[in-house]
Parts: sequence; C-alpha cells; structure tokens
Amino acid sequence: MPVPILFGRYALLDRLAVGGMAELFLAKATGDGGFEKVCVIKRVLPHLAGNDAFVQMFLDEARIAARLEHPGIVQIFDLGKQGDDYYLAMEYLPGEDAAAICEETARKQQPMPLAVGCAIIAAAAEALHHAHEATAPDGKPLGIVHRDVSPANLFVTYRGQVKLLDFGIARAEARLRQTQTGEIKGKAGYMGPEQSKGLPVDRRADVWSLGVCLYELLAGQPLY
Repeated sequence: MPVPILFGRYALLDRLAVGGMAELFLAKATGDGGFEKVCVIKRVLPHLAGNDAFVQMFLDEARIAARLEHPGIVQIFDLGKQGDDYYLAMEYLPGEDAAAICEETARKQQPMPLAVGCAIIAAAAEALHHAHEATAPDGKPLGIVHRDVSPANLFVTYRGQVKLLDFGIARAEARLRQTQTGEIKGKAGYMGPEQSKGLPVDRRADVWSLGVCLYELLAGQPLY
C-alpha cells in the first residue's frame, strides 16, 4: 500500500492475500518506548462482520490456537475488534506454503526430494500430535481435530521451519459453536471417508489428510 493504514495499535503495511472470508495484512505493532513488532493481521471481510455464525467460527480459531504452544503451530497473540472489524494478530512467517512449493516443482518438472517431502510431513505430524493431545487446565482433553490439513495449510519458512496453519474449522470440545453431524467442512480432495460423508471424526481424519499431502508432495500431483 502507498502509505500505512492505522488500525488500532497496528499499522497495516501491505495486503498479503484476500479470500472469501478474510484478508491478511503485513502489519507492525507499536507500543511504548519505541516498541515495534512485525506481524500479520487476519481481518474478517466487512460483509461477514454481521454474520454471527462466521464470527463465532473466527473466534473459535483464536480460542483453539491460543491454547496450543508448539513451534510447529502458528502463534496467535491478539484477538480484537477495531470498529466493526474482527481481527487476529499472528506471527509473521516469511516463506511459502507447501501447495506453492508443489506448483513450483511441477512447473520446473523437478520432483520434490524424498527427504524434503518427508521432513515437511514429519514436522506437520508433530504439530498435529500436539494439537490432538492438548488438554484444558483441568486436564480434560480438548478433543481437537484440525479437519483442514492440506498443502495450503502446511507452511515452510525460508529458514526451514514447518508451521501448521488455520484452525478455523477445527472441531474441539471447547468450541463456542459446535459443528453438527452431517455438516461437511474442509477440502474434498484431502478428506477421509468419514469426513466426506459428514460423519463424526476424530484425530484419524487428520492422519488420513496428512497421508494424502505426503502423496502429493512426493508424486507431484494430487491423489484425487
């Protein structure tokens, strides 16, 4: 953007991406004593700000991710509302998602090295295991299932870190809004049989999806 746009205590520097539900901005948080920190702001699109169901799902994402502290899960450190706009502030990750890496390897007709593809999936598996095992302060399992594991949500930084993104449609016992049985969410090409039929799912649904990702990274084409 030509000039930064003030957004509460943040300055929006550039729009990174826009989807059907939210937009991402490169931003800078400012504070007392010259404090500055580069971050990413995920802001709900204006036409959805009045959609209670979507806003609850957005709040769910923050609530779930805030309970997960793992180097392989993108960190969310602020949730708020500026005017009519709901937003999340999360860590800035310079890098590319695995979907973009797959596209580039296909364009160059160079398969992804076996060790690289396996390393990405192994790191994602560790992050998923942490989410699956997460408990509330009282020790009760949170029952988190990501439900949207795909190459687009596996992010690889330029320093070689792998981060699991987007718990926006995750199922968890602590959700504000529970997805009803029969309600299908996620990307069809990565769903296991139960999820695609709208049946109840557990952590095995994520393991299935991660296996599909492994195939795509190594074969250079989607499984389905």
